[in-house]
Amino acid sequence: MDDKKRKELFYLKPFLKLYGVSPIKITLNVESPDFIINYSGKKIGIELTEYHSLIEISGHSRREVESNWEKIQKKIYENVKLDNELIGTHVLMFLRKIILPSQVEIPSFIDELINCTKIFIVEDKKSSLVPETYKILNKYIDRIDISKINDTSFLKWECDINAGSIGLTEEGLLSIIESKINKGERYRLRGVNELWLLVVFGHRISQSVPPRLKYKLEEFTVLNSILSISSYNYVFLYLYMYDVIYRWPNWIKFGKGNFFNWKEQ
Repeated sequence: MDDKKRKELFYLKPFLKLYGVSPIKITLNVESPDFIINYSGKKIGIELTEYHSLIEISGHSRREVESNWEKIQKKIYENVKLDNELIGTHVLMFLRKIILPSQVEIPSFIDELINCTKIFIVEDKKSSLVPETYKILNKYIDRIDISKINDTSFLKWECDINAGSIGLTEEGLLSIIESKINKGERYRLRGVNELWLLVVFGHRISQSVPPRLKYKLEEFTVLNSILSISSYNYVFLYLYMYDVIYRWPNWIKFGKGNFFNWKEQ
């Protein structure tokens, strides 16, 4: 199984559980639709795609920025895992702007980060550092929170690039869904009883939206018109971080998503 399919399956399984579907069998398709599930006497084709905002940051897509951060984070872990002194650390960096160091700066960025973390670690307590004395860090990082716990299996180094939400636009949804709709009729020829489109809103900031979307979705007249003549029986928006699903037609809400006992207005 390749990384793409592994990631899709990672999202599909909790989606099915949240939706209350326990398939007898999940088949990974080489071609589209991505998955075939056998459930309640039906053969259901599921096409899965991830949502990413169209909004740019300094001329770069949010998806590109997040992908670059993941590459930096991977290099950080490669270095940190070799140092026993850093076992059990949680480091959270707050960016000055949503801009990351260049390829040339990354080695120095990581060296400075590790060095200052070692200096400011306080056992079983949280400490905060403003990296003014570190040339590269100070260029990109506003503050670093450092914690260490007595757990040899724990290790987490992250930045605030994966926090918050960016809202949802009809244009953004259409950019994701239209290409899938155009392929839907071909999927019908694969011998399925039902066809589902699953749009996943993951953990990245370019994917996260507020969980209260019903009335906004009902106002997306162009999108709803296109869906009404599509080959999909159901279209699902799965807000992974909130345990919330919206299902078209009528954008019915499933799952949790009731924070602080708020009611959807």
